[in-house]
Amino acid sequence: MKRVYSLLPAICICIMAGIPRIALAQCTCSGGVPATAIAYSQVLPPNTASISTVSFPKFNPATGNLTCVGFLDSITAVSITHVWNKASTKTKYKFDLVLNNDIEGPGGISNTSSFDHKYGPDSLEAAGLPGDSITYGPDSLYVGNVDTSGTNNTAPFLGTVGTADFTYTINGGLLSLLGSTNYGDSITTVYSGVFRLTYFWCPAIILSTTIEDFTAIPNGNALLLEWTAGNEQNHTSYEIQISADGANFTDIGQTESNPLTVGATAKYQYQYHPDPAAVGRLYFRLRQVTADGKVSYSKILVLSPNGQSGAPISYHTFPNPASNSLVFQFNDNQTGRFMLELVNTAGQIVLQKPVTLTGTSQIMLDLNPHPVRGLYYLRTKDLTHDREYLSKVLIN
Repeated sequence: MKRVYSLLPAICICIMAGIPRIALAQCTCSGGVPATAIAYSQVLPPNTASISTVSFPKFNPATGNLTCVGFLDSITAVSITHVWNKASTKTKYKFDLVLNNDIEGPGGISNTSSFDHKYGPDSLEAAGLPGDSITYGPDSLYVGNVDTSGTNNTAPFLGTVGTADFTYTINGGLLSLLGSTNYGDSITTVYSGVFRLTYFWCPAIILSTTIEDFTAIPNGNALLLEWTAGNEQNHTSYEIQISADGANFTDIGQTESNPLTVGATAKYQYQYHPDPAAVGRLYFRLRQVTADGKVSYSKILVLSPNGQSGAPISYHTFPNPASNSLVFQFNDNQTGRFMLELVNTAGQIVLQKPVTLTGTSQIMLDLNPHPVRGLYYLRTKDLTHDREYLSKVLIN
């Protein structure tokens, strides 16, 4: 097996020029290494209750790592509205019926839609006389209306007992747009639905907490893989692995920690020469084994040929931790439209900044208003070339 050495000194051992790089987590809900889906469906029978609860099994953590959760609902509802005039005189009315369809679930999942329908104008006789009332409907509010949502906040869905409960609520009422407030109404809505909860999970692979800045840099007609290891420990090994499908990895190189870097930060390099006839994506990762046998992995580098010229794209985010601002920097100048998004662990966008680059490599994001302290993800979207880059950051 080939061996690679820490930069004390660094020895380059030797990917394709002209292929962009995307850094992905070990296993994700989309792109890169796809997560496995487990779906549950529940049917809500026709009823008229104002509130209904739909329950799903929780995800057993022993199965693997729950990456994200998807939710879909399909609602059908029919409403009948009966109105009567309470005034002592004949009155012309026009009404607006508004009913709200709301579904709330764990992890911040929320689907909301509204039905708005106008009736009239209709003249109703004085109260107590024939013709003092009218019935509208039955009207279809929703016919297989589909809403989808999801969350990366997976904690409420984990467990070996209990259920993940979703609450469906329908509410609203009738408003007089013409006439007076002297009317009465009765609204009856019969609804039913199908709900689907999908768990996206990945094998229980532990990500390293010390491997940092795993990047790819052009080096002639090859690609130089670099990484740093913080607080290096003695007798730690790093195996460089490659895969053509993102699932099955093989070793292509290995190094042992340098005794001179114990307790400090060590830097490593690896250079790979691929088969010129190879096509399709290549996946790279590092397998870290400590002296006591604990195994963890780096993030995965995905190298995807797209027929465009130019060097592979590498990037890093600094400072980390950050207090006042974040800087996202490419290894080379870029041109195009970009969107920076600071995302919390619940999947919510906290800060957002659009920017256009013309031959520059840095994008700065001011942390204003300042987010609460904690873990976030800086998501950089290349809108021009349909690429996305993700960095984990700590905000002080």
